[in-house]
Amino acid sequence: MRALILLLAFQAGGGATDAVRARDAEIRAALPPPGAEVTPEARRRIEEIVARALDLRGMAQAALGPRWAQMTSVQRRRLVAAFERRFREVGASELEAYRDTAVEYRAEVERGGRVEVPTRLVVKGEPTEVTYALRRQGAGWRIVDLSVDGVSTVDNYRASFARVIARDGVEGLIRRLEKGGAAAEKPR
Repeated sequence: MRALILLLAFQAGGGATDAVRARDAEIRAALPPPGAEVTPEARRRIEEIVARALDLRGMAQAALGPRWAQMTSVQRRRLVAAFERRFREVGASELEAYRDTAVEYRAEVERGGRVEVPTRLVVKGEPTEVTYALRRQGAGWRIVDLSVDGVSTVDNYRASFARVIARDGVEGLIRRLEKGGAAAEKPR
C-alpha cells in the first residue's frame, strides 16, 4: 500500500520536488534494515523504482542527438533496452551508500520546459550536488537528466556514445551497451 501511495505521489499533481522525494522515500522503504543483505527480490524492486522514475528512452535519444533519427526502430529498441539494463545495474550497485545518504532538497528552478530539482547529498560525510531535471509527462513527472557535481549524465553519455560510434558505428555502440562495455561506463 505504501508503494502505491508513493507511486501516486510521483505521478500525480505534486511538484517535481514532491516526485523526487516520493521516489527517494520509495527506494528507502524497499531497502532492508541496516546490516541486512539486499536480496535479489529487493534489488529488482529498487531497479524497477529507478527505471520507472527515469525517461530512459528520452535520455538515450538526447545522448544520441541527430544520430537517433538515423537509427532503425530495431536499433532504437535494442539500445534503449541495453541502456535501461545499465541504469538498473548502476543504481542497484550503490544501494548500501544510498541507505545512509542525507538529502537536502533545494528550490525548484523552471528552465526550458523542464523543472530542475537541486539537491545536496551527503554520503559518508562527503557532500555531492545532484540536480534532477524533470519533465511532466502525462499526469506525472519523469527524470530526463541528472547532473552530479555539475556534470550532466546525458552530456557524459553523449560524449561516450560519440567516441564509440566514431570507431565502431551504432551497432558497435549497441553491442557494447548490451555487454556492459566502455560506452556504458557509469556516469561521473
